[in-house]
Amino acid sequence: MPKKKCGIGFDCASMMQHPGIDPGDCLNYKTCGSALELTPDEELELVRIREEQMRQYQEQIRLTRRSAAIMMLMRRGCPQSPESLGIVSAVEAIATTLDNIRTGLTNFDGQYIAPPSCELHIYNVKRPSGTYSYYKLTAENAIFAPSEKEQQVRVIHLSHHNDARYIEAQLGIERRNKLTQVRTLLQNASALLEEATRLLEQTTDMNSPNATVEVFNIDEIISID
Repeated sequence: MPKKKCGIGFDCASMMQHPGIDPGDCLNYKTCGSALELTPDEELELVRIREEQMRQYQEQIRLTRRSAAIMMLMRRGCPQSPESLGIVSAVEAIATTLDNIRTGLTNFDGQYIAPPSCELHIYNVKRPSGTYSYYKLTAENAIFAPSEKEQQVRVIHLSHHNDARYIEAQLGIERRNKLTQVRTLLQNASALLEEATRLLEQTTDMNSPNATVEVFNIDEIISID
């Protein structure tokens, strides 16, 4: 008496025959048993029962063990997709965020943004009426346009803390600092997206061929009333 176990380890009842059939009674039992000696991509011929429009057919098909494995897992293994795993929605969310960032960057149009490494410094000036504090915007190198001289200068004098020049220079530094933080975050995000791209490129080595089944003979068995 044959063992009640499919020769290639699949659910014969759901794949090839009617639900409830025992593998030992399957028309493919002997063929599947010998298929254990085949490589995953060598073809074998099986019999499949199909119902269509109240008629029952017996088909002879060609497929590989790999194709059978893919069909079994796609039918029984709760197959997922980039959509069901939330990848597509994550990509769309990133695209929306990038659009929001581009829109946010327009808020800086026409606004003063201080150069890197430029800071505000305070200095005191003694006068007969007392000592007064003033501010200057200072760079590491001479990068500022001169007001009178022909060469660029390192310092722009901004007067006192209530002066519009000081206020705008301070805002310019704050704008620069925010944009610098945004740049760092975007660079980190870009590195992560590049890693995601690399992982997707690697999946091509994991992809199996499409599960194909060749039907080469069909016989009608019975009509179903």
